[in-house]
Amino acid sequence: MGFGDILDGVIAPIAPTWAARRMAARTHIAAAQLARDGVRAYDAASYNRRTANWNRQTNSINGETLRYRKTLAAAGWDLFQNNKYAAAGVRQQVAAIWGDGIAVQITHPVKRVRERAQADWDRWAESKVDDLGDWYGHGKVDIIEMIVGGEGLTVWQGDRNDGPFNSIVGKSGVELDASKNFRLTDGGKIVQGVQYNSQNRRTGYWLFGEHPNDPLGTGRPSQFVDAAYVDHMFERVSHGQARGVSWLGAVAMTLQDIAEIEDARRLSEKIQNCLSLIITPAEGQGTSPLGVQGVAPGSGPADGARPLGESISPGMIARTLPGEQVQVVNPQPSNATVQFLQQQLAGVSANMVPYHLMTGDVSQANYSGLRAAMNGSYGLLDDWQQNVVIPLKCKPAVMRRMQRLAWQTGDARFLDVGMTFALPVRRLVDPVKDLLGELMEVRAGWKLTTKAMAERGLNGEAHIREIARINAMLDELKLALDSDPRKLTDSGVLQAAAPYLYGGAPNQGN
Repeated sequence: MGFGDILDGVIAPIAPTWAARRMAARTHIAAAQLARDGVRAYDAASYNRRTANWNRQTNSINGETLRYRKTLAAAGWDLFQNNKYAAAGVRQQVAAIWGDGIAVQITHPVKRVRERAQADWDRWAESKVDDLGDWYGHGKVDIIEMIVGGEGLTVWQGDRNDGPFNSIVGKSGVELDASKNFRLTDGGKIVQGVQYNSQNRRTGYWLFGEHPNDPLGTGRPSQFVDAAYVDHMFERVSHGQARGVSWLGAVAMTLQDIAEIEDARRLSEKIQNCLSLIITPAEGQGTSPLGVQGVAPGSGPADGARPLGESISPGMIARTLPGEQVQVVNPQPSNATVQFLQQQLAGVSANMVPYHLMTGDVSQANYSGLRAAMNGSYGLLDDWQQNVVIPLKCKPAVMRRMQRLAWQTGDARFLDVGMTFALPVRRLVDPVKDLLGELMEVRAGWKLTTKAMAERGLNGEAHIREIARINAMLDELKLALDSDPRKLTDSGVLQAAAPYLYGGAPNQGN
């Protein structure tokens, strides 16, 4: 506060008009100086009436997660369990990100190595990897943990006799000891249970053996687990972030408000159906038998009548005593409620899945809107799959299994395998138009056929080999199917190159 502000504060109680003129003059001078100097400022960085209630703290990401991660996770789980929109949104996200599983396709220049590695992974992934379900079922739960609670952990197990990385145990974020936060003497540190070395690389995790709030929990302290045996999956939004937060954090308050508004609307509708007839007799008039509120003997007034209660019921007819005044509350439904809820849910769905998938409401939808919503959501889906799930869960799992296979066989080539991933099938609003556009990309060479197959959850190489096997069988039986593009066009006309494909002379146009 400058001297001029202090002086204006002294003058204002004595001569408010003079003080107002002084303040206006000083404002004009400040504006002129700003225009003269050409100084520009960011409105969002200013401190004034508009930003008075804006919380703009500059805490670190780990400081924020330390304070609020646990509460956000608890709010997320409550919404997932009790809010129908949150539950539908999360389940739709899981179905889109993971679906029936992200399948691994192992690559290696040596066929025998590639096939052995693929067979080993497929056999393990389809077995009971966590003593209850297979790899794909475990992955589904881990995705739910990440979306609702903010993070999911996979702990790998094994022993000296059986070898490493044989089975896994899934853990939620609450089982990672967030109370451990301090510097280590060797230059490392522990941040919310995640241990780093002096080069800021993760070296391990401090994990509880069981859920801390489990009824059968032993209360044992957390134990250190080497990072080589832990896969920690969460969405990073800042460099140096140690742990994740619930994806529902940004929409939790809106979802809670929507639930409360719906409860209020339901109560209003109930009250609408509870309007009753209340009759007040004139002064001095007796009451008819209909006006007596009968009660059991000994449970009410001596004359067998009872006063009007403080609640009403559908179809109730009641009479009041002379002189009593009764006002009937008759709330009217708001026509704007539905529109308001749709607007709020649209904002929530923009952070999760398209509106019609989360709400099931397609009453206002049309073809163009649905197609635009689905195509727009694929960008988020690509981000979640390619930048979170695959690098933090799928790839580490495959490499650990390859390390085990190399240990079992003594063949180090298994450590050099590559991998691609067949993603869950994406449901198309208009398959004809979408597939036609994709076909044009493949024909133009902008997209590989194997890539297009992988996007539909197919192993490209295996699928092409199967096509070749079926084609050979059709040729042997001398069958020409309408679906065979080698022989017929999409309109059922014989392909011009068909005779050449079967050993005949090329078509010369005669």
